[in-house]
Formats: sequence, structure tokens, C-alpha cells
Amino acid sequence: MDKSNLENLLRFPGYNKIINDASVLSCGCLTSESIFLNENLVKCPNCQQTNVSIISNIKPLRELYHILNDKRRRSSSRKSFKGIEESSSHYNINESMDLLTLFHKFAKEEQIEQSKSNVQPINIIDQKNQNQNQTQNQNQRETSITSSFPSSPSTNSASVSPQNYRNYATESLKHNSNVRFETLLENVSERKEYNFSKCFPFHRKLVTFQTQQMKLNLGPLKLGSSGIKKAISLSIHTYIDFQKGLEITRFVLVSEKRWELYEYVLPLKDTDISQIKPKLICSGKSSGEYGESSTNMNQLKIPGDNEILKRNDFGNKSEDKNSITELKKRLSTWDQMYSQLTKNFLVISGTKGVMRVFNIDNNSKYQMGEPLYTYLTDFPIRCLAISPNEKLIACAITAREKISDKEQPFIALHKIEIFEDFSIKSIEPIMITIPYRDPIKILNFNATSNHLICGTVWESRYVIIKLQNLEKPKLVYTDVPYKKDETVSDRRADDELMMTNEGITDLQFGNINTNTILVTSCYVYNRPALLFRLDGTQIDSTRSGIDDYSNKSFTSNDKDDENYSRIKTVELIMKIPEIGSSLHRAAISPRGDGIVYLDKDGRLFLVSATNFNSRSNSSNKKTIVQLGDVSNSERFTESAAVKFSADGSKIFTVDRKGVFQIFDFTKGIPGEDLDVVKCKIISL
Repeated sequence: MDKSNLENLLRFPGYNKIINDASVLSCGCLTSESIFLNENLVKCPNCQQTNVSIISNIKPLRELYHILNDKRRRSSSRKSFKGIEESSSHYNINESMDLLTLFHKFAKEEQIEQSKSNVQPINIIDQKNQNQNQTQNQNQRETSITSSFPSSPSTNSASVSPQNYRNYATESLKHNSNVRFETLLENVSERKEYNFSKCFPFHRKLVTFQTQQMKLNLGPLKLGSSGIKKAISLSIHTYIDFQKGLEITRFVLVSEKRWELYEYVLPLKDTDISQIKPKLICSGKSSGEYGESSTNMNQLKIPGDNEILKRNDFGNKSEDKNSITELKKRLSTWDQMYSQLTKNFLVISGTKGVMRVFNIDNNSKYQMGEPLYTYLTDFPIRCLAISPNEKLIACAITAREKISDKEQPFIALHKIEIFEDFSIKSIEPIMITIPYRDPIKILNFNATSNHLICGTVWESRYVIIKLQNLEKPKLVYTDVPYKKDETVSDRRADDELMMTNEGITDLQFGNINTNTILVTSCYVYNRPALLFRLDGTQIDSTRSGIDDYSNKSFTSNDKDDENYSRIKTVELIMKIPEIGSSLHRAAISPRGDGIVYLDKDGRLFLVSATNFNSRSNSSNKKTIVQLGDVSNSERFTESAAVKFSADGSKIFTVDRKGVFQIFDFTKGIPGEDLDVVKCKIISL
């Protein structure tokens, strides 16, 4: 590979030379720190915006400059680089490599050379500064900045998405500061990526596990375990533990009175996934018991030793002892309905206005499955969501006004404060009023946890709320995805089939720094899946490097921030009528090259495109295949859970019958491995 291609990464618009001290300006453009400061510039050399300033330096690009300098001075490195090209040609990989793959290969070279000379390998991970608070803010800014580089994902990509490993690397460094960049990349398998480029999206290997044993009724004799017969809520979460070299996937099955949490641990290195089975790691009941299994549960204690109890009475004062009495009463009669799963928490809400948060962290001081927080309200909870950084929990409440007796939707936003030992310090609910009478049915956070999107029931409207200042959350955009263009007869037919028309069934933000929104719906008439792009502010940007919601230095009264938080309009960049209009779920690949849709009948459709962020629909050709099937569902709340793996190479599903499936695109080559089969092609 020509070295000039790498040097082009260090040539910024507005400069005619290679930059060795890359930094980013407040306008989002790249600049040279020394030139910008020495010449006292106040205008961006690229976009010509005035009153700009340097936010932070960009460590990966600066390290790339030093690596290229070393390559120029050492001929041995050139020979090593030539050898890498030969090894790549051995796998017949002719696609262009991205920045992360090049770093991986350079790290291998450095390890080989420096092991011979007993020299300390280059560490391109940020070291701790003397001031810990400044270090955290700087890391947050650099994470946002470096994540903004486009990776140009492709269906023929031969490398792991830099965006994925960068995000998970940042998460690992928060807990272990001595993890090296080479350690984070040593499990990147070129063979898997080669298989992925040959399989995706047309071929995959399917592995299926049954987590619930079927009961056999033989008169008075019943065989089988007393598992969850039918789950009414499901959730999947997957992440990579770089230090242990493991990909950990957890999924939860929730019925009205019970819940079960399973874990599927897969080594990042080549292994046979069919030999590894998911195992039950925790179980609980709606009444409050929890334990390792249904036969081994702790004694009931309400509230728990470490449980925080909050009751929202909307102005009606109540004593703690009444709240405890009310909690015991509600837990004996409530039914579980909705669930959300993250790395450390399981959140379940249901009838009687109850929402509970459970610990699922093995390394926490709390017990596995122990309740940590319970929220009580006198009004129904319709849906819930937990932010990716696990600092916010949102639940939608529909209350009634005392005077007019009209319904008014609220969002109860629970801010979680955590001690240094990751124990919960406090949880404070904050009420957000929605300026519509329409109840809320769907909630989801964006990747940086500073925006919340809400979907309504009757009008199928979506609302975007900015949360960077929790004291004054701000509605920044609202719209209806489907325009009212039906005839009078169509509207009458819709009214008669109201139970069949579920409206919006899934609503979520796209990948980080794409400013996209995914919308799926279930209608009798043609309402295809839509993909919108927000025209205006970059919603995933952590401007000023603030994601600590307790920081009071950020105020929404700032005029600059008002302009920065503006979303002007939305642009429809893709609609997918080929998969029908009865859709329940959607999941987007972290690589940005695929979206999985689940319809009402349980069919899984994979839509693949070169770049889902393209503004041009004509040039953005998409490929659609049917991956497989799961159990169907009458309502979208009971549909199967679908999730891409952390590196985008696999798709996990679990349905209401407890069937866990893995669609793997990296476990073989079509024509050579019999287990790698072809998907049904819907559209090319």
C-alpha cells in the first residue's frame, strides 16, 4: 500500500502540507495547533467561521505522524510493511484498509522489532494527567472528536469498524488505565474479516439454542422444568471485554410473574460457536425474590438492604412508612410488562405504576439480581428506556388533570449518581411535560445519552428532547413521519381496523455522528420502513466535553447554544417498501452497512447498503435478504429482541418461546463450509 495514502490523512483542508499536531476546532474542522496559535487565528481556515477555538488535540493522528516518520528512517520497517502486503495478498484481500487496520499492523511490527531490541513498545493510549477531572473531560472530548471520522463502511469491508473498537476501548480505559492499544487490537482476526467480506449479506451460519424445556403432560405425570412458557418482554445487550478477550451477550426473558437472565460468552479468537451454550445466571420473581435459579432464591425482604425507594405522588405528601407498605402491597399484585437490559442494570416496569432496577454486574458489591431502585407512581407506565452510559432511566407516564380530567403525558427521567466503587449514590426523578395530549409509547436515547426520542400512540408523532441540561430539558424537534395524504374512505377503513394498525412500532437514533432516525410501523396499508437524516445540529456531539449531568456550567440560556441545538428539518434518505408495512423491530449494525428488520410474522430481513447516511437515494443501492424466522407476535411489545454484535459480525435474536439464535457471517466461506448457507434473496 502506498505511503502517500496514509499521508493524505494528515493533509487538512486549508493547509498545503502534512500536519503533525492535529487538533479540532469548535466548528468541527481539523487544524494545526501550532499554526492556529502562532498566527492568532480567529477564523477557521476551512469553513471560514469566525470566533472559533481549539477544543482538543487528536492523539491517533499525531501518533500516525510519528509512526510514518519512523518508517521513513528505518528501512527494516519498510521490508516489514512489504511483508504485510504479501500476507494480505495471501488471503486475496484487495479492498482498501481503514485506519484501525493499519494501526493494528503497525502495532504488530512494533511488537516484533521492539521485542528483539528489548525496547518498550509505543503506547498510543492517553496517559493520566495530574488532575483527574481534567483527564476525564479530555478523554470525553477526544472520544467525541475521534468518533467523528467517517469509516466509509462497505459490504466488502475487510476490516473491523474503527468506530466499534474505539467506543469499547474508551469504556475499557475508564476502568483500567494500563490497558494498551495493542491489547485492544490483538484479538482482531483478519481471517474472520475475510470471511465476513465473502459472506455478508448473502451467506451466514445459523446456530440455535432452546433455553426453555417443553413440558410433557402424561396424565398425572408432568415432565420438564417450570421455565417461562411465554415471555411478554425481551431484551438483548452485547459488549466486548477486551482485557479477557471475550464477547459477552446477555438476554432476559420476562413474563408477568418471573424473569430469567442468560449469558452467552464467546471468545474473540476462532472457536466453534455451536459448542458454547447460553447459561442461566440469574432469576427472579415479581414478588421480590431473586437468585441463581428458580430453585435457589433469596428470602423475600421488602425493601432490600441496598434498595432506594422513590414515590411520585404529584404533590400528595406521603410518609416513608406508607411508601413501604404500598410497595409490599403492589409487589404482591403487579404484573411485569416492559424490560430494558444494559451491562450493569436490568430495568423492569409493569402494572400498578411500578418500575424496578436490578443489579446484574458480577463485579459489583451487590448481589446478582438484587433490587437497587424502585419507583412508584399512581399512574400507568407505558414504556421505558435506559441511556447507553447508564446514568439516565426514562419512563413514560400518562396522568390525568384534576380539573379537566384530560390525559397528560409525562416523562419521568431518573438521574443516577454513582460512587467511585460503582455503587449507587442517589437517584432523583425529574418530570418532563410533553406539549401534546397523545400518550407516549416508545422511548430511546441517542449514543451519547444527551438526546431522547419519543413516539406517540394516536398521531404517530415523534419528539426529540435535548437533555444536556437536565434542569431545563428542551424540545428541539417534532414531526409526523407519515403525511396525511389518504382519502376519506382510507381513513374510515383505518378507523375500523384500529386494532390492526399499531402505528409506530420502533423508533430509534442511528449510529453515532450520523444524525439519522429509524422508523418502523405496523399498518394495514403501505407504510414502509423509513430512514431520516436530521438537518442541523450534530446531536451526538458532546460540545464543551460535558456529559456529567450534575455540571451546572452548561446553561440553555446561552445564545450560542440555542443556535447549536437547532434542528431545522429532516430529510428522507431511504424507504424500504420491499419488506412490507407490518414491522415490529429494527436494529442497525455498528459498522453502518446493514439494518435488520423483524416483521409481525417473525421474518427477519437484512437490508444492506454501502452507506445508509448517503443523501442520494438513487446512488445508494440496497440489497435485501431474508435471514430466517423467529416466533411471530400479535403486538410489537411482545416481539422478539434483535441485536447486532458489538463488532457487527453477528446478529443475535431471542423470541418469546426462549429460542436464542445466532446468525454469524464470519464462520466460514461459501462453498467450502457446509454450515454456511445462502439467505433467501428478496431484492438486489
